[in-house]
This record gives sequence, structure tokens and C-alpha cells, in this order.
Amino acid sequence: MTDTHLEIERTYDLPEGGALPDLIGVGSITATDHQEPFALDATYWDTERYDLVASRVTVRRRTGGPDAGWHIKRSASDTVRHEQHFPLTEDADAVPDEVLAALFTERRGRALRPVVHIATTRTVTRLLDEDDEQVAELADDLVTAQRLDADAPATPRTWREVEVEAVAGVDEQVAHELFAALDGRFAAVGAAPAAVASKLARGLAGAPAPRLQTADKPEKGTAARALAKQLKKLRAALLAQEAQLRSGGPADLRETARTALGIAAVLGSYRPAFAGTAAADRAAEAADGLAAVTARAALADYLVERLPYASSPAQDLLVDTMTRERVLAATRERRAVAVAEVLAFLHGEPYLELLDALDDAVERPAPTDWALRSPKRVAQDVSAVEKPRVRRLVQTAVGEEDDSLGLLDREATERAATEEAWRAATRARAAMDVLGDDAFPHALWKRIGDAADVLTERVRSLHALDVLRVHSGIAERGGEGTFGYGVLAGDRVRLAEDSYDQAVHALNRV
Repeated sequence: MTDTHLEIERTYDLPEGGALPDLIGVGSITATDHQEPFALDATYWDTERYDLVASRVTVRRRTGGPDAGWHIKRSASDTVRHEQHFPLTEDADAVPDEVLAALFTERRGRALRPVVHIATTRTVTRLLDEDDEQVAELADDLVTAQRLDADAPATPRTWREVEVEAVAGVDEQVAHELFAALDGRFAAVGAAPAAVASKLARGLAGAPAPRLQTADKPEKGTAARALAKQLKKLRAALLAQEAQLRSGGPADLRETARTALGIAAVLGSYRPAFAGTAAADRAAEAADGLAAVTARAALADYLVERLPYASSPAQDLLVDTMTRERVLAATRERRAVAVAEVLAFLHGEPYLELLDALDDAVERPAPTDWALRSPKRVAQDVSAVEKPRVRRLVQTAVGEEDDSLGLLDREATERAATEEAWRAATRARAAMDVLGDDAFPHALWKRIGDAADVLTERVRSLHALDVLRVHSGIAERGGEGTFGYGVLAGDRVRLAEDSYDQAVHALNRV
């Protein structure tokens, strides 16, 4: 069983042998309760590349004190961390499977190894208010840290630090107001907020950490600078959304799809901006794959929300309860399957390779000469590729039907062609958004966007009609009424026909 909570704390550097400041009168603190010193012993783990440190994640096995066990800390800021606790295991040389699973993304699927051993002698002082309720906890720590890599110095590093942690459940703003007041008291005794708030970061000082070796940003005014900035934003969004999906929380599937599409747009439409390696090719392919699987999940989510209901209140009254419930159950099942496909993709090797490529592009950008040109010149090359590509796929999507195929095969072929054109148009629009319409002709940007919007509606309508046709057939074979399905299908037929005409119009303008 795991326990997760929010940890809000401030760390101060205090001279060795220096006295703690008097904290009575700071905020609501009216009394202190000093505890006896005790020992803590912790081993911190990371990958060979130090992927966890780079992701601002800490994992340790700690004994001693009231919270012995395995701990995962994810930093939201220098003072706020999300801490997850797991039970202490007997085997000190193996990370439990549930800890590895919780760290899958941050460790990029790689194995963990011990990287530093930290022993701490801690003296705790409880900070109390006038009702003897605890406001915060002060931990005065004497720390000894020994790196465990092959190049580690023989002599351990030692220091003294003081951590003040707000009690669980306190409002974050109230905690920071307390810390601000404490700063003055600590400054009076020669202490200051720690330049390095993490024991692990201090303990690892000087360690060879490939993920922490960064490169300068590309020059301002180049397309490369805009691409690196966009990928940094998209990577952060993807990791946050992925964490929600993995935890089973309320993920926004449509936002995840937009993020994945944005990554695919940068790595695909701007492929010449990145190294011409097989790894970069695989990353671009993985980005396309992620965009496709998340787009299907977003489509399934939309159908759950909209398909069980007609477009007007009068028509909606004609849909019987059983029909609505069956449609809702069917669309929820589709969404569950689609989300499972997304999660399966997030556990695959292509996704991990994509994350590695994003790490390199954000942390160690190595733009090509092509990308170091002005956005306008790069946009000309991208337009020359994307415009005919979108036009060709839209033409296929609205082209003449193949009469040699049966009805079901024709409909499946039409849906597949429309989906491909839809992803191409939306990806092209996302690619143009990176550099903006200062680089791309505004008319082209708008026409590609119009095509993407029309194809979005058409894809939704074609999938909606497929769901309704299948379940109407099931109802008919079961002797149930199908009138409600007909009402819902009527809406979708109209939208499909309208979107077809608009797609043809958009094709002529792209």
C-alpha cells in the first residue's frame, strides 16, 4: 500500500556549531518542543544517465525515523514536493516492482542503481501555536554523503542543514508566508535559504550525469529557437498528462491528443531541423503513432459526450431511454478500449525512444544549418511539402467511391482515408502555429485550418454513424425499436453531408 502527500518545506544552510534562531513569535508560533536526536540512513537510486535527477525526481530507501520505507519525491518547485511512500522491504539491493512501475516514465524504462548513500543525525523541534497544535516541524540535520559511482571521492561530504516543513494539510500560501517570516530570523544567526535544497543534489556534486549536461539555446530569431521552445512546452504538457492517464485520474484526452499532435508536427514537418539519424527517424514515427492513438481516444471521448443526444431539444425527446443508455454504454466501451490502447503505447519502446529524443532536443539542442535560418525561410520549405501532402490526402478522402467494394468495406475505407487527411491537416496547422503566420502566409494558414476543422467534424460524423448502425442492427435483431437510432443518425447524416461539401470546398482552396 502506498501513501501520497504534499510536502511544503524550506531548507536553510546553518554554520556548523551555530545556534538555531529563536522562532517564538514568528507567524503563529508560540512554543517549541525539542525531541531527542535520531539516525536516518538512506540510499538514493537513479539510472546510469541520471534520468530521475534530470526530471526533478528522487527515489530512496530509508531506515530510521517514523517514515522508514521507499520514498518517491517529485518536485513542483524548490519548496513544494509531492511525496509518495511505499513499505520498507528487506532486500536493500533491489527496488520493489511497485516503485519501478511508479517511476516508469521518469526513468525512461531503464534500470535503477544506487548512486549515493546519505547518513543523517536529525534533531526535531516541533513548532506549536497557542493551542499547542503543531504548525511546522524543524529538522536540524548533520549530514554525511558518499557517492557510489566509480569516480566518487574517497572522503564523504559533510554539512549541516535545517529543514522547516509545514504540517500536512496547511494551505500553500500560508506555508510560504511562514517561510518568509522565518527567513529574517535565520538571517539574524548567519543562515540563509539553501542554495541547493536537495540532499541528493549536494551528495551527487561532481558526479558524471549525462542528463544534466546541457547545451546552449539556439540563437534568437532562428526557427531552431522557436522549435526548441515549443518542444520544451509540449514535453512538459505530455509528461503531466501521461501521469494523469497512468494514475487513472481525470485526464483530458482531447488536450493529450493536441499535445501529441504538436510533437508530431515539430518532429515530422520540421524533420530537417534534427539530425539525420535512424534514432531521429524512429522518434518522428513514434510521435506520429502517439498522435494517432491519442486522436482515436479523443474521438471516442467526444462520442461519449455528444452521440447519445440529438441536436435539438425537440428531437432529443424522440430518443427513448433504452436507446440512449445503449449508445452511452457503447461509446463508453469504445473510450475504455481507446484509453487502454494509449496506455499500451505509453509502455512501449517507441514511446521511451520518443522521450529520449525530446530530452535531447530540449536539453541539448543541436540544430542543423537548415533550422538556423529565419522562420520565414524555413516556413517556405515546410509549406512546399505540407500543402501538396494535405491536398492529396483530402482529395483521396472526398474522391469517388470504389464500387467494387461492399458497403461496409467502402465505409471503412472512407473513414480511414478521412482520418488520414484529418491528421495531416491538423498536423500541418499545428506545424504552422509553431512559427506563426508571420512566417507562413496567413491565407494558407487559414485554409489549412479550415480544412482541419471540416475534417474533424466529418471524422466524428462517420464514426458516429458506424456506432449507430452497428447498435441499431443489434436492437433490430433483438426485437427492439430502432426509431431512436434513426433520430440520432439523422443528425449525423446531415453533418456528414455538410462536412463532405465543405471538405470539397476546402480542397479547392488548399
